[in-house]
Amino acid sequence: MGPVEIVTIVVVSLIVVSTIGVFVYKKIKHLPTGECSCCKSKGNALLKKYRKKYKK
Repeated sequence: MGPVEIVTIVVVSLIVVSTIGVFVYKKIKHLPTGECSCCKSKGNALLKKYRKKYKK
């Protein structure tokens, strides 16, 4: 194996491990993952409007 192959394997491994790490971090912190990640901001805006109108 040449140095180019070793560097390629290391870079690909780092990308895969970081992707899995981000996913696990989001699951632990209960952050939205996947397709629904944009839904959180929409829900917060709706909640703010509700609280402003009905004053808790």
